[in-house]
Amino acid sequence: MKRVLITGASSGIGRALAVILSQKGYELFLLARREEKLQELKSELGNSNIHIIPCDLNGPNALNEIKTMTNCHIDILINNAGLALGRDKVQESQLDDWSQMIETNVTANFRMVHLVLPWMIQHGGGDIINLCSIAGHYAYQGGAVYCATKHAVKAFTRALREETAGQNIRVMQISPGMVHSDFSKVRFKGNDELADSVYLGMTPLTPEDVASMMLFMLERPRHVVIDEIITMPQDQGSPTTIMRRNV
Repeated sequence: MKRVLITGASSGIGRALAVILSQKGYELFLLARREEKLQELKSELGNSNIHIIPCDLNGPNALNEIKTMTNCHIDILINNAGLALGRDKVQESQLDDWSQMIETNVTANFRMVHLVLPWMIQHGGGDIINLCSIAGHYAYQGGAVYCATKHAVKAFTRALREETAGQNIRVMQISPGMVHSDFSKVRFKGNDELADSVYLGMTPLTPEDVASMMLFMLERPRHVVIDEIITMPQDQGSPTTIMRRNV
């Protein structure tokens, strides 16, 4: 039975993937800060092969908690945790927001790979999927630091792919555009009106859409690596080109 570690598993894409993989019979280690959300998900799935790791990836004890819970054995890492904060231009943005995005989107992502990759090599192989973004390909006003973090994830993933070639380690990346989740609510710090306006007059992707693509990546034969999937809703041409109806 494949052992899967999903970060940011309590909502959005991480949660949707947990549901799909549970139905497929994977053993899941679900990591997120909100313990009550993880407990709800575990109860919903009703599966004895679900383990929750309630912790902050940026916290001092996160790596030790992961080691203890997984017994240093993970076959698949889904580096899903990430966030954007604010839409201010650089000179008007908050340094605390910068730090949180860099620590979560970049440092925690890289540290997770550094932690589990030796385990995968020791056990003869594994899969790593990094959740990137269309922002890792196109920069836009009001998103300088967020875009920079996702460009960093893209570069890290590409280099990691080079380093692990031929070791039965599949390194992959998925870069979605607009997905209807808590992403915008977090970005606008709980302002529901602003968050809802992001999707006004258009049809975004759902977390389930992205999760189904990640499952496709995982279920290819071992010799097949889907280096990257770039996916956007039909109404989106780029981060700044959105076709809206009746607005």
